[in-house]
Parts: sequence; structure tokens; C-alpha cells
Amino acid sequence: MKRLVYITLILATLTSCAEQCNIAGNSSVGSLDGKMLYLRVSHDGLTSSSVDSCEVIHGRFSFFSNIDSIIVAQLYMGNESLMPVVLENGDLNVEVDHVWQRVSGGPLNERLYKFMQKKNRIENMQWELDQKCMRMMHEGHSPEDIRRVIAPKATKLAKELENLEVRFIKENYENPLGPGCFMWLFSQYPLPIMTEQIERIVKDAPQRFLCDPFVNNYLRRANINSQGMEMNGETPAHTIPINN
Repeated sequence: MKRLVYITLILATLTSCAEQCNIAGNSSVGSLDGKMLYLRVSHDGLTSSSVDSCEVIHGRFSFFSNIDSIIVAQLYMGNESLMPVVLENGDLNVEVDHVWQRVSGGPLNERLYKFMQKKNRIENMQWELDQKCMRMMHEGHSPEDIRRVIAPKATKLAKELENLEVRFIKENYENPLGPGCFMWLFSQYPLPIMTEQIERIVKDAPQRFLCDPFVNNYLRRANINSQGMEMNGETPAHTIPINN
């Protein structure tokens, strides 16, 4: 009997630990000192709730959360989103500086920030290409010469970035990173629209992904907008069949 009670207590302790997420943060950005940071979870891309909050003191901050399941959150300062954080079991470390932000300590966070590092590399190359375009304009190059030099490289980088994003979401259909990345990428649009990239993402997506609140709501609204475009005589984007 005593052995049974002992085993039960161990299992209860392990279950409790599996639901705890501890986050320790360090920042070298002096302007963050004294500011309040908030860890928020989005429910459908439209509404969110705070999981925890803390003040940055001498470049250090910390969060604690009891979680029922792994979920993607966002670190906010006021209404400004600083970075995504996957709330997963264990001790996580957050680093914030003027150049880069990173979360380490959990497998999904490691996977996420490897992706973001690749994404940032391509976006930096796009920025450098934009700067080169501006320099060529200031140097008096003709629009034809600029297009000839810039356009092929810009198209290649845009396709590389699109493929990276599509591949990452597809590889994470079955965990919170897939819907989370979908939300970050496409919630920036003024209204939901269906693009070729989104069609590639949802074409073979499993129901678990399609039933995510944000993904489901986005696809429904995008289909409605496409039908509205058709009624107005505009060229509509494709509609995607989704389950009720």
C-alpha cells in the first residue's frame, strides 16, 4: 500500500512538472529597462489574453506559466510584438538585443528560431538588394538597366523565401508551429485573401491544421472575399474547400 501511494505521488509530481514552463530572459537593450513585458496567447488571430507579465530590471526578466498543452505565444512590450515564444515544458531562455532575438531550451523553440534565422538571412539579402537599387537610381542608371540587374535576383530571393515558409508550415502541420507561422505571415494582410502561396500550404493540409481557429477563420473569410470579387467582375482568387 505504501509503495502504491509513493508511486502515485511520483506520477503526480511528474505530471505537474510537465505542465510548467519557466522563462528566463536577458536583454542588452537599455531602453527596455523598467518596461513591462507581456506574454500573450492569440485565440483566433483577433483576440488574445495575457499569460503572464513582468518588469525588466537591469536587463533581466522572467515568466512562469502552467500549461495544459504546448502553445505559441508572443512577447509584447505594450502593443508592440517583440518575438514569438513556444510555451513548452521546461526551462526556456530568451535573449533580446539590438540585432537578434532568440528563444532556446525547448525542441520547438529551437526549430522555430532556426527557421527564423534562415528567413532573416533572406530578408537581409532583399534589403541589401533594395539598397543597391536605390544606389543605381542615384547614380543615374536607366530603369531598364536597373530592372535587368535587380529583377532576376529579386525574383529568386522572393521565391526562395516563399518556399522556405511553405516548407516550414508543411513540416509542422501537426504541431502548433504550423498554424502559428501561418498566422504571423498572413494576419498582416488588410483582409484575408487567397494567394498562390496559401493554396500551396492548404492543398494537402491535414484536418488538425485546417481546424485551427485562425486558419479556419482565415480561409472562410478569404473564400467570401473571393466570391465578392467574382460578383464585382474582378478576377477572383481560388476558393479552398473547408469543413464546417
